[in-house]
Parts: sequence; structure tokens; C-alpha cells
Amino acid sequence: MEEYQVIAVIGGLILLTLFFSSVADVYEQRQCENRIKILRIKRGLDELSDLLDRLKDCDIANDIRDLLLNEIMARLQTIQSIDRHFRGIQALIAAAGDGTKQESTPDKQSAAKITDESELNKKLVTLRRLDKQLNSTRWYSVVKPDQLQKFSQDVKLLRCEKIFLFYSDKARSATEQENLLAAKEHYYYIIHALKYSGISSNPRIIEWQEQTEFMLNQISQQVADNLKKTVTERLAGDMPE
Repeated sequence: MEEYQVIAVIGGLILLTLFFSSVADVYEQRQCENRIKILRIKRGLDELSDLLDRLKDCDIANDIRDLLLNEIMARLQTIQSIDRHFRGIQALIAAAGDGTKQESTPDKQSAAKITDESELNKKLVTLRRLDKQLNSTRWYSVVKPDQLQKFSQDVKLLRCEKIFLFYSDKARSATEQENLLAAKEHYYYIIHALKYSGISSNPRIIEWQEQTEFMLNQISQQVADNLKKTVTERLAGDMPE
């Protein structure tokens, strides 16, 4: 009889051990899944913070900046809901909260004329990253699709404006230096950028395109006149006296 009791006790202990082991496995699996979720959110959060930092001198609207700040806050709160003991989460949330409370003001220096092509390209790449984020379907904050669409169009328009102003200035400079072929290339680049901007029907885009085409026609006419003048002079020089 005692042998059966011992066997029963041992069997019970084995079942209890298996039960706790199963519970531990489930807990560990959930912890692993949570860590993966947090790492994924944090990776996107780091990219978003970097983007916001690079946008400081890109003349973006305050509404767009506030949207990104709210998204950063929402992602931090999501991490906190998954793991309230995540290291430094309270400090990060507090810092993000201070950022959203600060009044957004345009950077006066950012509106200065861009004179370096590498600087322009950096800003264009940053604005393209912003547009990609605005068209993303992964948002943790509450956003309205029509609002995102409007912001996306605003960003595309801003990119086109920077291209138009920069290359129009380069074309004028090339024209003054009588480098008409270079001027034509700059105007062609503007036309191509405006045509494939994704907002070619925007009134501002149409206006810039008309201005560019007018200047391109002026340059083309000047090239034709110079060529005609050169041919006439050569023919006159070849004529016998």
C-alpha cells in the first residue's frame, strides 16, 4: 500500500513539474515575442527620430512636424504597454512630451537660398524619406488618410520648389556666362522633375513649368541666333573679294 502511495506522490510531483515547466515555456515564449515586438517598434522609432532631426532645416510645416512628434509618443507608449519596465521608457516619454509641448517655429536659416548641389540633394533625399513615411500604412498614432494625403502633396510640392529655385538660379548663372548648353540642361532637368513629381496638375507646378518652358524657348532661340550668326560670318569670310 505504501508503495502505491509513493508512486502516486512521485507521479503527482512529475505532473506538477511538467505543469510549471509548461507555464514557464509559455511565459518565455511570450517574453520572446514581446522582445521582438519592442525591437521592431524601437527600430522604426530610431528611424523616425533621425528623420525628424534631419528635417530641421527642410522648411516643413509645423503640422507635419507635430504629426511626427505624436507618432514618436505613440510608439513609446506602445513599448511601455508591452513592457512597463523597459529601461529608460519613462524618461523617453517625458522627453517626447516636452517636445510636443514646445511651440514649433520655422527655422529662419533653413529658408536661405541653397547654393550647393550636395546640400540640395541631402534635403531632397530627406523629403523623399518623409513622403515615404507619410504614405506608410504602419501608424501607431491616430491619423486621417486624407490628412496624410494632403501632407504628402505638400512635401512633393516643397521638393519641386527647391528643385525649381536651385536649378533656375544655376540656369540664369550659366546664361550670364554664355554657357547656353548648360543652361538648357538645367531647364530640362526642372521640366523632367516637375513632370514626374506626382502632382503635375498642381497650379504651382503648372506655373513653374510654364516659366521654365518659356526660359528654355528663349535659350533655344538664342542658341539658334548664335548659330545663324556664326554660319553667316563664316560664309562671308569664304566669299572672294
